Amino acid sequence: MSALPQSLKKVVLITGCSSGFGRLSAETLALQGHCVYATMRDPYGRNHSAAADLQRIASRKNINIQVLALDVTDDTSAKAAVKKIIQDEGHIDVLVNNAGIMNVGITEAYELDQIKHQMEVNFYGPARLDRLVIPYMRKQKSGLLIHVSSLAGRLVFPYFGSYCASKFAMEALAESYRYELSSQGIDSIIVEPGPFDTSLISNAPKPHDHARLAEYGESAAYPDKMLAAFEAFYQTGDAVPPQQVADDIARLIDIPHQLRPLRTVSGLDYGLRKLNSRIKTVQGELLETLKLQSMDPNAAPHEAASVKS
Repeated sequence: MSALPQSLKKVVLITGCSSGFGRLSAETLALQGHCVYATMRDPYGRNHSAAADLQRIASRKNINIQVLALDVTDDTSAKAAVKKIIQDEGHIDVLVNNAGIMNVGITEAYELDQIKHQMEVNFYGPARLDRLVIPYMRKQKSGLLIHVSSLAGRLVFPYFGSYCASKFAMEALAESYRYELSSQGIDSIIVEPGPFDTSLISNAPKPHDHARLAEYGESAAYPDKMLAAFEAFYQTGDAVPPQQVADDIARLIDIPHQLRPLRTVSGLDYGLRKLNSRIKTVQGELLETLKLQSMDPNAAPHEAASVKS
């Protein structure tokens, strides 16, 4: 991968870099020459090993990765991280809203506090970070908001109820920002990964309401069987490496303002590309009816397929 010319190098803030897509994206973008702030919760405690690993990679490969503490559910933490980057760099060019958790189980058995936490991380977290960086992007008349969603941000998977709800909500926010911010030089886009072998499944919180679970009898075991099937799939030759998502994020950053697709499906899609194409037509008709069609910066392509590396 060749280094970018100085004029194309960006200051990039990525959330959720302790593992998975965030970790891969941090290294991928830094190798291209971008200045990457790889953020995570508690880099000096529970995520010390992940933070130290990123710092060793940065030193060994002579790339610009700065590890920074950022809890997307905490206003003070998020404000401090953004303030630090602005103080050090003077600007933020790209925000990658990647941090996320995934509730997988009998939906009714998740207690309300668990559902609230799902939304706090996956929806309010991106909303919090977007609001913090948009004023700086508006001032510089340029910027890119990348929202890492999921197939579950458009398709409903049984037993993923609250996770789907959080990603559906994030996609609605991101698409609204797409229309409202484009004229100010800011792009808001969505990346929709398919099934990938990351820590989301192994770290998936289980439902706490065991009394509700008992009401489901033998079917309460179905979510675990489904997750086991996904784990088995990841060991086959049909699985797409998680690096694909990092490569797609890097490619989207390189595309000029207003030419980036709103949605990019990364990896296997279970028919989502077809659904996105159909909804694009309906959404376009809605904007036309409202006489707001000029707010859509690029009517085509509305959704882009990733290219396997």
